[in-house]
Amino acid sequence: MSEISSSKEREDKFNKFIISEYLKYGSVDEVFRRNEYNLPISYPGVHRLLDRWGIVKAAGPNSKLSEAICFMELLSHHKVPMERVYRMLPPSFQTSMSTMHRILHNIKEGTTRRSGSALVITPGDNPRKILVGDDVSTPRLELGKPFGARSLPMCYSKVDESCEDSVLRVLQQEVLVKDVIEKKLDRKIVPNSIQPFMYLDIADVRVSVFHLVLSRPLKEYSSYKLLNYRFVDLKELSQPSEFFRAGIREIGIGFERYLLNTKESTNPSIYRSFVNDNLYAPALETSV
Repeated sequence: MSEISSSKEREDKFNKFIISEYLKYGSVDEVFRRNEYNLPISYPGVHRLLDRWGIVKAAGPNSKLSEAICFMELLSHHKVPMERVYRMLPPSFQTSMSTMHRILHNIKEGTTRRSGSALVITPGDNPRKILVGDDVSTPRLELGKPFGARSLPMCYSKVDESCEDSVLRVLQQEVLVKDVIEKKLDRKIVPNSIQPFMYLDIADVRVSVFHLVLSRPLKEYSSYKLLNYRFVDLKELSQPSEFFRAGIREIGIGFERYLLNTKESTNPSIYRSFVNDNLYAPALETSV
C-alpha cells in the first residue's frame, strides 16, 4: 500500500510540475523545449493532462500580448523607423520584425486581427479599488524605466469562445496560478452571465474588458507574469502615468463611465488606445 501511495504522490507531483511549466511558458512546445525534450510524457499526454486539469489553453501566437503593446508604445514615443526601434530591443524580446510590421500596418488601416481579454478585479466592498500587478513577463523597453510596468491581468483570447472561457484563461494565467496548480480553482468563480463592459483596440488586438468581483486576500493572487499585487484607486488608474502599461488608463476611463451608467442598459463602448491614435495619425495625414 505504501508503494502505491508513493507512486501516486510522484505522479501527482509530476503532473503539477507539467501544469506549472505550461502556465509559465504558455505552450506545450515551449514546455518541451525548456526541458530539453527530456520529459517522460508525450505531446498528446500533456494535452490530455491539461484537459483533465480544466486548463483553458493559451490562445493567439506564442508571443506575448504585452510585448506587442510595449513595442508599439515605444514606437509611438520615438517617432523613428521601426527597424531602428527593433535594434534597441533586448535578446529576450520574442516577437518577430515581420509580426511588428503586420501589426503596424493593421493599426494604420484601423483594423484588428486578434482578440484579447482583460480583467478589472475589485473587492466586494469597494468597486473603485482595482487589482494591478507588476508585469515582469516583458522588460520595460524604454531606457532608464524600472522593470515591471503596472498592469491589469490580460492575455490573448479566441474569437469564437465563450466569455466565461476568456475570463477563466486570464484568471488561470495571471491571477490564481497557485490555485490552478493545486487543482483548487472552480469554474464557478466566473459568472455564467459575465459580459464585457467595454472594448479596447490596442495594437491590432480588440481587448474585451470584464469586471469581476473577487473578495480574496492579496497573498492569494499569484502568477508567473504579474508580481506585487495591490489595489489602486480608480482615480489613479485613470490618470496619465509612466508606470502603467499602455492601455490601462483608457480602461480606467472606461470603467469610470461604466460605474456611472450601471443603471442604464447600454452596449459596451469601443475605445481606441492612445498608442493607436498616435500611430494612426500619420496614415490620416498622408491620405489627405
